[in-house]
Amino acid sequence: MASPDPALAGAAAVALTGLAEAYRPRPITPLLPWRFPQRLVKPYVITARGRAWDDQMVGHARTAAARQLDFDDAMGGIGLGVVVLHLGDDGVYLVVQTWAKDFQSRLSIFSGFDVEDLRPAPIGAAPCVWELEVLSHERAAYVNHILNAEVDVDSWLEDALDTRPTPPTDGIPSGI
Repeated sequence: MASPDPALAGAAAVALTGLAEAYRPRPITPLLPWRFPQRLVKPYVITARGRAWDDQMVGHARTAAARQLDFDDAMGGIGLGVVVLHLGDDGVYLVVQTWAKDFQSRLSIFSGFDVEDLRPAPIGAAPCVWELEVLSHERAAYVNHILNAEVDVDSWLEDALDTRPTPPTDGIPSGI
């Protein structure tokens, strides 16, 4: 479909069409919550086509995320967070978001060729469309169960995004 706006003509229109044709939803798998002293984390795994995850990968992600979560706690975190391990086409990404005081959140992104070599992403890196799907869901869950409710942490933990084609009926996988 052509854009009626001339600013998005030519090369921009071709780029947008290419993106639209290449986009495919990716399965998002929620894992059992990670429970740390004074902290609860909702972990997720996103996988590009042909990528698979295992407990060892999730263990590496948990270790990397825990260091960032400790820092976030020291910077005013309130003990609730979300971690997204994304096994993409071009590498591995780890997104760590924690809720902080005054309705703020802290967001950190790590990247690498594999989960064992995650490093802080370059300045300016932001979550991709698949990671933002999780973060958008989690923002709504935080507002609905924590800010608009009677601080219902159990409901917040249970409100997990699952976009796998046929989610198993035997619960959320452990991931570790």
